[in-house]
Amino acid sequence: MRASFLPTFCGVIATILVGLVPCPVLGQVLTKKHVIEADYGLWHRMVEEQLSDNGNWVSYRFLYPNSIDTTFVVQTKTMKKFVFPNAVSGQFDGEKNFTFIKKEGLVLFDLKSATEKLLPNVSRFAFSADGQYLVTLENASTLVIRKNETIVERIENVTTYEWNNDKNKLVYATSATGSGSVGCLSFKNTFSKQQILKPTKQTFEVFKWQNNGYSVAFYGVDKGNEAVCYYDFGTSQLFTLNSSDAIFPLQLKIAPDQNIELKVSRDGKKVFFGVSSVVAKDTIQYSSGVEVWHTKDKVLYRERALRASLAYPQFLAVWLPKEEIVRQLNSEQQKWVVLNGTQDYALVAAIDQYEPQYKCYASMDFYLMDIRTGGKELVLKEQTGYDSQMDFSPDGRYISYYNNSNWWLYDIVKKSHTNLTQGLNVSWDNRINDPAQELRLWGQTDWTKDGKFILCYDYHDIWAISHDGKQRKRLTTGKEKNLRFRFDVSSISNVEEFNYSNTGTFIYDLSKELILTSFDLYSGARGYYQLQPNKKPQALIVEDGMVTKYTKSKKGSAFIYAKQRFDLPPTLVFQNNGLSKIIVQSNAHQKKYHWGTSEMIHYADSKGTPLNGALFYPANYDGTKKVPLVVYIYEVVSSDVHKYVNPSYDNIIGFNISNLTTNGYAVLLADIAYEKGNTGVSAADCVTAGATKVVQMGVADVQKIGLFGHSFGGYETNFILTQTDLFATAISGNGVSDVVAHYFNYNNDWGSIDSWRYENQQLRMGFPFFDNKEAYYSNSPIQNADKITTPLLTWTGKLDQNIRPEQSEAFYAAFRRLKKENVMLVYSSDGHVLFNPKNQRDLTLKVKDWFGHYLKDESKKEWMKADFETN
Repeated sequence: MRASFLPTFCGVIATILVGLVPCPVLGQVLTKKHVIEADYGLWHRMVEEQLSDNGNWVSYRFLYPNSIDTTFVVQTKTMKKFVFPNAVSGQFDGEKNFTFIKKEGLVLFDLKSATEKLLPNVSRFAFSADGQYLVTLENASTLVIRKNETIVERIENVTTYEWNNDKNKLVYATSATGSGSVGCLSFKNTFSKQQILKPTKQTFEVFKWQNNGYSVAFYGVDKGNEAVCYYDFGTSQLFTLNSSDAIFPLQLKIAPDQNIELKVSRDGKKVFFGVSSVVAKDTIQYSSGVEVWHTKDKVLYRERALRASLAYPQFLAVWLPKEEIVRQLNSEQQKWVVLNGTQDYALVAAIDQYEPQYKCYASMDFYLMDIRTGGKELVLKEQTGYDSQMDFSPDGRYISYYNNSNWWLYDIVKKSHTNLTQGLNVSWDNRINDPAQELRLWGQTDWTKDGKFILCYDYHDIWAISHDGKQRKRLTTGKEKNLRFRFDVSSISNVEEFNYSNTGTFIYDLSKELILTSFDLYSGARGYYQLQPNKKPQALIVEDGMVTKYTKSKKGSAFIYAKQRFDLPPTLVFQNNGLSKIIVQSNAHQKKYHWGTSEMIHYADSKGTPLNGALFYPANYDGTKKVPLVVYIYEVVSSDVHKYVNPSYDNIIGFNISNLTTNGYAVLLADIAYEKGNTGVSAADCVTAGATKVVQMGVADVQKIGLFGHSFGGYETNFILTQTDLFATAISGNGVSDVVAHYFNYNNDWGSIDSWRYENQQLRMGFPFFDNKEAYYSNSPIQNADKITTPLLTWTGKLDQNIRPEQSEAFYAAFRRLKKENVMLVYSSDGHVLFNPKNQRDLTLKVKDWFGHYLKDESKKEWMKADFETN
């Protein structure tokens, strides 16, 4: 009943204080402010979202540019909030404590009593799997174990330690007065301590557990007398391998560093480690002062010299302790190496076999080596070197590979090849969508937990295909809904890591509920679906925006996720049993400011190819006035249509959508479809179509359109200006201007000549320069620079080894000779992108100045004026 008096009471107050205090009566709209540069520091980022085991607590962290980073913990039922400035590495201990590190040490915050206890000088901590024990590293070298806050063990002089995957065992090394030892702590049921290796003259480092915790490997080091150690917990046996052992390969030594990762096999029977040659390679020929380059060399001189600079190149070796076998797996001749699923075989190849070639990764002949016998057999000839086009079944029997537009399976036992996808009439790669680009797949293969099916990905959907190719199930319905479905990798824990050239394969249990990500290819919306066994996917969280960071509680049905749109700051949502509540909305102060909105628009190039564009409207846009438009380009960029962007000076290429929209600009992220051999012309066709669409919508002022591109987008920007005068101005960062010169350029970042990027990659020409010189000239900005009428700002990093600054300098020279308007910025301490915060701020402000002058009729800033204008 009291609420009914509020309007009257408010009216009384308003009458008394009229002219002094505005009364927020029902329905009154608060006056909003325009974002100015001084406000940028108010915006923060939300990271490290976590959910406690039972879903009773949520934590998250705000990162501020000009303030103290802060961690928050919220009770999901009462919404009670706790605030912890300068807290890092926060984690829940069940539902009891929230534990984090700050400058003074480790804080254990009791969630029930809201009291905290400080353990000083702690730099690292973790709880055992059952939550009963807390292990801390204190004073840099003391390992302390507590149960219920009572110290049960203290170990001094600890140099390193490592938990097993299950968090119920821990191995550690100590070192004091010239001797080292190794021990193990067990937290299974009760706490126990075990000595693995008594004090010796060696020190010990790099502990690597078998994935199930049954064994561990580590290095022993003593002034060049290195050893590999392996301990079997089942038999309590310690095995030690030295370079001087009779079974060790001649002229090799153990190399205990992380260039070759130490690893215990999944079955616990094998240890993989790095070896190097005892004798240094001869590098005299590369340091004599005279370089000898031969056109028939397989490897370019600079790359050979770089390889030769490694006097002791490293290789992968395997040790089978109980079988007393040691074998070098790859070599100087066959450097490329991966392991099959059981790690009983290694696949090796010569990386330079088909050089010289003009692809990103050369094709290779792949040989299967039995790691016990060393015997090899050829299994794939002239197969692409892309890791993403090959995978291995966890059971060790099969190798999947992509060839001739199909997925194939090689059976190691039967020594047979099977085409799994022949006749499906499904596209697994980008050839239809982008015929000029190098071959890219829509997804690398994965496997089902029962081992019966390989999982393949087309443009829309997920397929499960049996080993013989006879059973082919499409698990999702993305094609019908114009969605792209993929498994949510973050929601599974079963990842098999058994390779050296990639991170392993994902295992999915189709007999259980799985979480899928969805991407709407028309609207750009992102969400989550549930996949139940033998059922079609059902929507779990689908909104008109971007939904990410799905995290489910370990127990129960609670989960959290983050949602955002361009006009909605990232918002953390808690859901349980169908009921949801907002935990926090980051950057809540945004509601005080005018802000823009976004939508996906659709247009077509001159050939009728349908294209998307992400259109961002300026803050406080009312639709009655046409506004200046900035078009950003690269390749396909519209997928960011719902991404929230903090206004900021910290922009590695000087471009920030929110900076522009809060300053009165509309922004278009325009997608591009390419024609083979006509890259620049394709870009001009698509980009002008996108910009024209925004003009036709009545949003953009046709006289006030700017263009922005960086790297490949910088090339496109440079070229588009030769084809049209639609753009009032443009900004190009680190872009190619002379296609022909760049084709013949030596790229220090890649260690190759850039011609491959034209013939088989991003520049999309698809043929050598000498086969069609005119096509290269007609798509080269500098060869057509005399047609440009648009004022251009270019910028480059002097340290850029990818697209060298000479490209920007050449374009500047062309503009200068043609007496056209160009200003070039050269950042002497940065490269392809800007990492120096001072340079980021400078470029961001200069982008603002440049567009302000040419698109908003603001006066030229001093830096924009020629010397005669400033004298």
